[in-house]
Amino acid sequence: MPSILRFNQFYSTKTNEENDATTMSERKTTSAQTIVIISSLILLIVALGLQAGGVMSPSWQVVDIREFRATHHHGLWLDCTRPQLHLVKTQNKDDLPLHCTYKFDISATQIIDENIEDIDQNSAAGESEHHQFFGWHKFTLGFMLCAIILAALSLLCGICAPCSSGFAVLYAILVAFTAFTSTCGDAIFFFAAHRVDSRFVQGLVGTYEQVIGMAFYLHVAGTVISCLALIMAAISAYSLLQNNESERHLPMREMAPLHEPRFARV
Repeated sequence: MPSILRFNQFYSTKTNEENDATTMSERKTTSAQTIVIISSLILLIVALGLQAGGVMSPSWQVVDIREFRATHHHGLWLDCTRPQLHLVKTQNKDDLPLHCTYKFDISATQIIDENIEDIDQNSAAGESEHHQFFGWHKFTLGFMLCAIILAALSLLCGICAPCSSGFAVLYAILVAFTAFTSTCGDAIFFFAAHRVDSRFVQGLVGTYEQVIGMAFYLHVAGTVISCLALIMAAISAYSLLQNNESERHLPMREMAPLHEPRFARV
């Protein structure tokens, strides 16, 4: 009888120690997963800010037209013109006036059409062609706006991801679509901007080459960071799913006898 009681006490103590160790391991795993998800959310917020800043900026294609004595910034939905620095008294480039027009502005479109019709006598007609709202502008802008909307939805799901594996999986899926649509937008713009009719601006005196501006590189940086957020989101979602599977298939321990067995005497 005393030996059986000591065995039960030893078994109970060992089981409690194993349960405590398992609980501590689960807490460490949960904390690590939470840290990974929070890091992914931080990266996604940074990516969202860079992508939004790139879309808002007009500096997607920049060209210095000497005969117009101005620098032209051609964006996805906004075009701006800034006088060249040596033509004004200010020494700070940021203080130079910036004149902008929207590509979808009807009045501006009419002026552009009139300039193009008089292309043989109007020196601004060649440059006016680049102020039109082309199809590749619309496709690029559409993909990038979808990426921004998906990133915002991903943030909402990512907040709930540490509490539920379902939200973690949904968060990873939304981040994947965010990175995909953002990459598609960058690719469309890159290839369209290197076409001859988009790359060069024709004037009466000469031909000027446009260069890709900072807005593109800003958006590409956001795309790269969103891909890093996707990797971290996928890792956290996989870990949460593995933990749920292990909790469903916990091994059953064989309990020790609680009562003293009675041995028959021969």
